Amino acid sequence: MNVGLNKTEKKVIELLIEDQSLTSIELSEKIGVTTRTIERAFKSLQEKKVIERIGSKRDGNWIVIG
Repeated sequence: MNVGLNKTEKKVIELLIEDQSLTSIELSEKIGVTTRTIERAFKSLQEKKVIERIGSKRDGNWIVIG
């Protein structure tokens, strides 16, 4: 599952497994990176088919599928 993932992506996955309702702001605070970095990680993880967005942008959740 962690093939070709960077440090931030791995941490995002770990945290989403614990709590899939975390926002990019909450994730950025927990990991210590900018929200922009988290958004790039989300995009990359989606392209790698590791996470998927369920629901709307405002009140949806990320689910780990990889």
